[in-house]
Amino acid sequence: MPPFRPASFRSSSRSSSRRRVSRRTSITVAATAAAALGGSLVASNVLAAQPSEATPDVFASGVQQIASPGTDSARLDVRASGASAGRERVCAGDGARWIRLGFEKLTLRGQDSLTLTGSDGGRYTLTSRNWQGRAFHTRAFEGGCVTVTPHLKDKASRFAITAYQSGERPLAEDTVNLAAAGDICGTACDQTAAVVDKIGPQALITAGDNAYEDGTIEEFEENYDPNWGKFNSIVRPSPGNHEYHSDGKGYFEYYGKHDVPTGEDQGGYYSFDVGDWHMVALNSNVDSGEGSEQEQWLREDLAASTKPCTMAYWHHPRFSSGAHSDNSDMSALYTALTDNKADVVVNGHDHHYERFAPALADGTEDAENGLRQFVIGTGGRALYSEENGSDGPSEKFQNDTFGVGQFQLTAEGYSFEFKPVEGRTFTDSVEGTCHAKGSGSAARG
Repeated sequence: MPPFRPASFRSSSRSSSRRRVSRRTSITVAATAAAALGGSLVASNVLAAQPSEATPDVFASGVQQIASPGTDSARLDVRASGASAGRERVCAGDGARWIRLGFEKLTLRGQDSLTLTGSDGGRYTLTSRNWQGRAFHTRAFEGGCVTVTPHLKDKASRFAITAYQSGERPLAEDTVNLAAAGDICGTACDQTAAVVDKIGPQALITAGDNAYEDGTIEEFEENYDPNWGKFNSIVRPSPGNHEYHSDGKGYFEYYGKHDVPTGEDQGGYYSFDVGDWHMVALNSNVDSGEGSEQEQWLREDLAASTKPCTMAYWHHPRFSSGAHSDNSDMSALYTALTDNKADVVVNGHDHHYERFAPALADGTEDAENGLRQFVIGTGGRALYSEENGSDGPSEKFQNDTFGVGQFQLTAEGYSFEFKPVEGRTFTDSVEGTCHAKGSGSAARG
């Protein structure tokens, strides 16, 4: 059988160079001509795949994956189902230091599972909790290959791996650049837009109150769009209370016109992935208490993620030393995140910058299990002068400088720096290591 050459597609992170396009990768997959039982393929063959030039729509509509600069992507076709599914090995090209598999489809019934093992270490077991029916990319594995070992008994259990991402930098050094701010336009959002330009992020998140005063479509188009609209291709927003002065209509209409995800069809909350970080945009303007639809969705979403690191963001902070003070209504979301080993929370609402030590929802400092919270309400709206106390373990506070937070994200942790607008000198920085979510179905090393 001659080598199969699948159609190439463009990476969501970047298009491959000519040098990389010419490189082929050997991939062990189930042979399409093999005899099958219950739809499962029982033979295998070595096929050739080329780095990608176009992203399949299935991944654009699934759990979106934003990759680091220099990431290569390729398309392949590994499909199997039922008890006859055999072990498969997927390998990237020469020089790959890590690989991340793209599942177009995953259906696991009962106790059925798939174990993924990296050639240089790392193991993760996919179960029925992981992204059933949605396209997604796994966490990255060190080395150039991943062995996929099915444990399938139900003939309805099946999977399809149709893409991968890989990189030539060591996984611990592979970095995604992310910017964050809330409470934006505002009178000084032209200044903070210049900060975002200098950061040059692969992704930008907002912590609500994107367009003042009432978040109408006119205010988005007249205030926000001339300054921050140029980031629409990379922004992943969340709404604030000012957007809900107009019931969120302007927020959803503006971003919808520019094909920016907002989770409008499910209450204004959604998730995506950046490198090996799972990102969750929440909506603190709708019910977020224990047992609410949003809190239940959040717990299911966090359980489905395969990523070792997690960041969440929304508007109203659980802890704040500013004018609005602490907000216990956010405790249920906070607890859901700590229960699932999340790492970082970004909020706005109070117009100041503040950094907290990792803590639990009751304010207890806990380096091992707690979330590090940042209030970055410095995106361009007039700053607040109040400084009050907080039950949270505040480490740094300032309310006289506009600016943007910059996160450098790796598979092991993050470094953060507050970047001030031109002419101001305040800054702040901190580093952290991920809680490495996955002590249950996932295993490192």
